[in-house]
Amino acid sequence: MSRRTAREHIFKMIFQTEFHKEEEIDEAIEIYRESIENINKSDMSFIKSEIKGIIENKNVVDDTINKYAEGWEISRIAKVDLAILRIAIYEIIYVNDIPNKVAANEAVELAKVFSSDKSPSFINGVLGKIINNV
Repeated sequence: MSRRTAREHIFKMIFQTEFHKEEEIDEAIEIYRESIENINKSDMSFIKSEIKGIIENKNVVDDTINKYAEGWEISRIAKVDLAILRIAIYEIIYVNDIPNKVAANEAVELAKVFSSDKSPSFINGVLGKIINNV
């Protein structure tokens, strides 16, 4: 499985967490994992690691969004865009083996597939500000 495909799965699971109580998240992830055909241990390990990291660092990630998404509070950002931003910002801040520009590009590509026409430029703008300041 490519990292891009893995990120699509991460995106879908992070998006789902918006609609579950915290204590239900592990179960929701497991149910989703069972729906993925032919996933190997390495890919699942990457996916679980990313999801766990995003959830554990949600406050820092969301504070970063609030700081750099000028004029946009978390509550006003579309849930799809919020999930995409959380993945990319987590990778930019916490994952050393993924270059910042790759994290941003992957986020823009996710937005092109799953979000509105204006979302890729919004996400790119926010992530560009973050990259320039970390």
